[in-house]
Amino acid sequence: MPEASLPRYALCRQTVTLYHADPAQKAVARTVVRGAFLDTRRRAVQDAAGTQGANAFLLIIPQAAAAYGTAYTLAPGDRVLAGEGPAVPYAQWPGFVPAAVPGLCVVQYVDPKTLGGVPCHVEAGGYWTGSGTGARSLTG
Repeated sequence: MPEASLPRYALCRQTVTLYHADPAQKAVARTVVRGAFLDTRRRAVQDAAGTQGANAFLLIIPQAAAAYGTAYTLAPGDRVLAGEGPAVPYAQWPGFVPAAVPGLCVVQYVDPKTLGGVPCHVEAGGYWTGSGTGARSLTG
């Protein structure tokens, strides 16, 4: 499929920093991506016990901005920060969580999308409770 046929991403104008920990290497890969879309929001679920709140996010990275699997890696447990974030030493990874770092997001899912068999973008997202220790379901 010619590139001219791929979708246009008018809202993908943000810079984000992706963080991927590699325990075998005891290192944290930091990748700055320009031309992404990051939407963060507060989400609430009501049940018999009351209302539980959580933060949620959606990240979209067009293939034209950065090639998934080549220019960057993204997996559940990885972190995303709006803008150009700092380098994070591996020893600080356990404390690099939303409760300690304002605006930090924890990836819960990664979903590469294709159009006509051609990679067009990656969607990633997640939600977490006030503890900020990781991506968690509000129901279990």
